[in-house]
Amino acid sequence: MRRSLLSALGLIVIVGALLAANLKRDPSGVVIDWRIMRLPAREVTVDSPRKGEIVQTITAPGTVESIDEAQIASQLIGRVVEVPVKDGDLVKTGDVLVRLDDSDSRARFESASARRQRLESAIEQTSEDLKKANRDEDQVRRLAGRGGSTPTELADARTSVAKARSSLEMSRREMIESESMIKTSQQELERTIIRSPIDGVISGLIVDVGEIVIAGTTNLPGSVLMTVSNLNRMRVRADVDETDVPLVMPDQPAKVYLQADLKRGVPGAVDRVAAKGKLKGETTGFETLVRVDPNEDSPTLRPGMTATVEVEVKRAPEALSVPVQAVIHRRRKDLPDNMAVRAWLEKAPKSPGEKAIELEARYVKIVFVIESNVVQARPVETGLSDERRIEILSGLKSGERVVVGPFRALDELKDGDTVLLKTAEVAPNELP
Repeated sequence: MRRSLLSALGLIVIVGALLAANLKRDPSGVVIDWRIMRLPAREVTVDSPRKGEIVQTITAPGTVESIDEAQIASQLIGRVVEVPVKDGDLVKTGDVLVRLDDSDSRARFESASARRQRLESAIEQTSEDLKKANRDEDQVRRLAGRGGSTPTELADARTSVAKARSSLEMSRREMIESESMIKTSQQELERTIIRSPIDGVISGLIVDVGEIVIAGTTNLPGSVLMTVSNLNRMRVRADVDETDVPLVMPDQPAKVYLQADLKRGVPGAVDRVAAKGKLKGETTGFETLVRVDPNEDSPTLRPGMTATVEVEVKRAPEALSVPVQAVIHRRRKDLPDNMAVRAWLEKAPKSPGEKAIELEARYVKIVFVIESNVVQARPVETGLSDERRIEILSGLKSGERVVVGPFRALDELKDGDTVLLKTAEVAPNELP
């Protein structure tokens, strides 16, 4: 019994010495598996990188509105006597929308017209008075040349001419004032009839016969009676997040998806992006106008509809890509010590002044490549991505097999694990 114990102890010492020698020579060359029993190989889905088009898009919520839209309000204070339209009516430019009581405006217009007629008569009379004063002044001047009138009579005649001329000039100036009053009263009278400024559809009609409407001032907004919207020219006012707005440029193609029809997109393009953002809660958004160009198959657009805008910001026609779920993140300090990782670490950029602990905490994008049913973690550099695939700029080659699922297996896989292969199912629109 004692001899058996000594033999076992000697065997343990020999194994320990061999392990110590190997660790001293190559610390990474010895891996001790302390597990009592090995876990069965995981069944994973594999796919190969392939070339194809990748379109990167950003999405933003928005609201449909008319490009040509007019809020109808009154420029006068008055009582509504007629509303010949109703919600949903089609109107043309110049059609009557509302009539106001014009009694006061018409009275002022008629008063201004009568004053003009009186001034016309006054101008005619003062013109004749001036002619008479000129004749009298000529006669007195001739008589004064022959000694038939005194200097005082000549001066009086000249004064009469000056008075008649001044009276005529005053009447003419009053006529100019009267013409201005007529224009003002006529304009006021015309404003009692509110007409449509554009072609469109009536919406938001809130005025009824008998109501008193108020004209807007600097400090007091006027009564909005209704809205006229041109449904032939529509756009979406979207709110693009500050993280996406650097990618958005005018004239980029876009699609608008309505909440009422999420399957059919309405084609459009970015019109303009606001230069200044607006803070909403804890995020900042930039107002972006997207013009739409609906076709026969597009859903009907109506002002006020909620929409989601999808803007195409970048496109790669021949990108080497893998399914997006194949790329996972691992902290740098958790990366295995294999050839691919060592090669990547040698080329990886380092920020000046960055601490070692911060560098080790960085996350690195990796994929699991299968070689002889064993997975190897390999760092990759990615580019564009869409809903299904992500572009691989470096780290993979065509023909290599990459683990793409299931998610739980990807989350738990480690470098060197043995797996069972299952080919990924490819959707028809993802065929190379």
